[in-house]
Amino acid sequence: PGCTAAKMAAAVERSFIEICGFERETLQRFRDITVNPGVNALPGVRYADSAGGFYYEESGKLLSVTSNRFIHWSTSGDTVQLVEQSLDTNLLNNSLRLKIVNCTLLPGGVHIQETYNHVIILLVTNQTVHRLVLPHPSRMYRSELVTELQMQSIFTDVGKLNLRDPSTYFVIPAVPGQVPPSSASAAWVSGDGEAHFAVASVAGGMLIVRLPAHDVQGSVSVLELKQSSVVQRFLAGWMPTAMRGDQSPSDVPLSLAVRQLESDTFIFALCQDHKLRMWSYKDQMCLMVADMLEYMPVNRDVRSSLGQGHKLRLSFSSSTGLCLGVYLNIPKRGQFCVFQLVSTESNRFSLDHISSLFATQETLVDFSLTSTDVWALWLDDENQTVVKYINFEHNTAGQWNQVFVQPPPEEEVNIGEDQDPRVRTSGQIHEGSLCCEVS
Repeated sequence: PGCTAAKMAAAVERSFIEICGFERETLQRFRDITVNPGVNALPGVRYADSAGGFYYEESGKLLSVTSNRFIHWSTSGDTVQLVEQSLDTNLLNNSLRLKIVNCTLLPGGVHIQETYNHVIILLVTNQTVHRLVLPHPSRMYRSELVTELQMQSIFTDVGKLNLRDPSTYFVIPAVPGQVPPSSASAAWVSGDGEAHFAVASVAGGMLIVRLPAHDVQGSVSVLELKQSSVVQRFLAGWMPTAMRGDQSPSDVPLSLAVRQLESDTFIFALCQDHKLRMWSYKDQMCLMVADMLEYMPVNRDVRSSLGQGHKLRLSFSSSTGLCLGVYLNIPKRGQFCVFQLVSTESNRFSLDHISSLFATQETLVDFSLTSTDVWALWLDDENQTVVKYINFEHNTAGQWNQVFVQPPPEEEVNIGEDQDPRVRTSGQIHEGSLCCEVS
């Protein structure tokens, strides 16, 4: 028994437990807004629901206006729900439900970025891109030390936005009768305030839509960037729109990620041909092509087939620089590969392979990469969600660690005829309070 207890203690010591913010309202009061971009619905287009989150840069700074403050979102069909939460104070008018008529939100098509004055939300659907510019909490409350019990959310005045203004959205150019070949997307705000959206192109490669800064008069531009098989042999460069050549659909991106470094923006694309491509947005050049199948044992059938379900995530830290996490969705042998991006003075780039990790038996839903770990969300055989993490640098045994997830609270508390309601509900309150106790 002592040995068993020691093993359990060791397992718990290496694991995490989810904590839940105290729910001040059992039922979210969403503000509903509908945007009609004037497009017709595309028949037969369906994408999986998705969810994600964003935390403020000073979320860990005690008593700042954004202390312990974050935004979580979910998409389903034509609707995205956004909720701003704080563990320190009660946020008023913090829930928004936005419907985009005749469009479908792409999985992961919600991108949130903060600037000094604003929180900018970028949305990508199968036909349109949208930009919401909201005030930063630090602009709403000028005091550096915040001790108020309740505050207004950044969504408080969202109803005053004119989301039909041409500067807030754009209809993606499309080929009649064809749907986007991939649901991959990425979006970012440049240093000068311009909003950029990258989506997969029907012809291969990607389209990049650029909206001018929200407070600057200007026109929208669309750039089609794709790699010519002829140019690739010699220059590994981009093929501009005016020089159309033979194009293989194998370079359609399955997953996109963006990182702004110094004066350039690098776009990373994990494509159907199992290759990772790195592009410079400033120079419109493909700087690197790496075959991911070189890092795992595969047969000829895998090499000759187009990939599906590959995923790409980035992580940046001052100690390790930029790291890339790649999930290769190979049947019966899914694998993670972690790389460090290496550059030279001559603007050449390569990948330093850090580790390869085999996936578990569950079905991967999504994953994120930190400077030390891979965190993954899975579905088991009973369709239950499972969260696990693994250190990708110091884990020779390949052992994934379980994260103990709190079950969602019951929407209704059933009280028996012989039970005291005060006792029954106090138990529920006590269970909820345990979620917030962190050692």
